[in-house]
Amino acid sequence: MGDVAKDLISGTVGGASQLIVGHPFDTIKVKLQSQSAPLPGQPPKYAGAMDAVRQTVAAEGPRGLYKGMGAPLATVAGLNAVLFMVRGQMEALLRSESGASLTVNQQIVAGAGAGVAVSFLACPTELIKCRLITGPECIGTFWLS
Repeated sequence: MGDVAKDLISGTVGGASQLIVGHPFDTIKVKLQSQSAPLPGQPPKYAGAMDAVRQTVAAEGPRGLYKGMGAPLATVAGLNAVLFMVRGQMEALLRSESGASLTVNQQIVAGAGAGVAVSFLACPTELIKCRLITGPECIGTFWLS
């Protein structure tokens, strides 16, 4: 049980750290992807990534780059718990005998199984995050295109 707790704690701290550092980039990516197509002869809302950063900071301050971070931050522990638990269970099922190393193909299957399981938590979290970053227009332009 000690290894599971250690993996969960380190995965949670690592995931939260990655989120704090990477979320501003994700915010700008979502803003660029969800902007409406400009009318003919009109420029797009954002000319590029740096323009999106400038407009976001000018309109919302630096905190605007972290808009929508609550949902992924709240679920990072759950995502890691599911990931480690499913990965461990898949490894146990695939292992030919106790303590044996897994083949590369078995590692791929175990990782893919864990990824599928995590997607059931990650997809709703991403939707919430996008709605918080861009508002309801995110659904019409980003998710359905």
